[in-house]
Amino acid sequence: MSFGVVVAAVAALDPQPRRSRWGSLSYCVLDAVWSISSLYEEVVDPLVRRVAEANGDGRPVVDAAMPLPPDPLPLPTLLARYPTVEALRAVTNGQLTSTTSGIQKADAALRYARILVEQAVPDLAAIAEMMADQMRWDAVDRALAAVSGDGQGGVRRGYLWMLSGSDDLIKPDRRVLRWLARHGCPATPAEARDLLARAAKELTVRLRRPVTPWMVDHAIWKAERTGTVGATTRPTIVFDVAGVPPIKNEALSLFAANHRQRERVERLLTAAVTAAKQAGWTSARDDVELDVTLRSPTRRPPGDATNFLGGIADVLQGRKASQGVDLSHLGELAGFALFDDDGQIQDIVYRVVMDSIPSYTVQVTLRR
Repeated sequence: MSFGVVVAAVAALDPQPRRSRWGSLSYCVLDAVWSISSLYEEVVDPLVRRVAEANGDGRPVVDAAMPLPPDPLPLPTLLARYPTVEALRAVTNGQLTSTTSGIQKADAALRYARILVEQAVPDLAAIAEMMADQMRWDAVDRALAAVSGDGQGGVRRGYLWMLSGSDDLIKPDRRVLRWLARHGCPATPAEARDLLARAAKELTVRLRRPVTPWMVDHAIWKAERTGTVGATTRPTIVFDVAGVPPIKNEALSLFAANHRQRERVERLLTAAVTAAKQAGWTSARDDVELDVTLRSPTRRPPGDATNFLGGIADVLQGRKASQGVDLSHLGELAGFALFDDDGQIQDIVYRVVMDSIPSYTVQVTLRR
């Protein structure tokens, strides 16, 4: 999986905090239920606003940074005004949760509403209290899972909690999954949730500001909807490497067949060659920027920044620095380079983030 590629691509999208949200739990329930297998802008958003308007709420969206106002349509009120599936369908539509064995989405929404009311969660203020009690939250989550149309990996419930205010529980929909696959990380919704949570944690370090899974999910979703590529248009290559980087701290060339760093050198070169072929990258002659993210199970990895960066730069530059050294053991890797000389590196960023498995991501960008 190209985790580092995903992180770099999301960083280029400049993920931002939530600016607005639905002002009622009823709107969140309708959004979550109808969003599965529906076009959001054409169907879901207008549907929720239509229900809000029918109940006297002309401004259903509120500022996410402000305290929540009183709920304009608490779930008990929704159930009283739409006591039957037919009544709710009249103001929404007749879509099914599944084309094979699904129920009407109006039915699913009312079931959601009844379960939440039975669990003493009538509005968004109560949602916040429930989320603070993990055992209670688990019980409500299990009850909602029984309603038809839960989606793969419980995607509908995750989306409901996200809409209701949780920035940690997200709904990686088809757009997000498609974007991840295109960036080398095909994933199920459950795998995508874990991946984006890890990305948010790493981006918090990388961008030096809090980044939540919601921010990552939304940035990807918006980019996929609008076709946004990212903030930078300069030629860039990004790739992941397993383990830790080669260390340059002795006179013996890293390319010597008997060097103790040989395995690390070959892993780095192999990853760089693969990425270069995919990106159409040829050895740069202009100045470059080097960005390295090292993931380590400990805060202090087995090596310091200068030695790691020296090793990476030495391996990725042209082989002229290794004249007199037999490179035959490298095979086709021997003649590969991302840039002609490490003197071209004019900007360096290095960071260490905590992760259970050692790995690192290298990003090289032309400065022109």
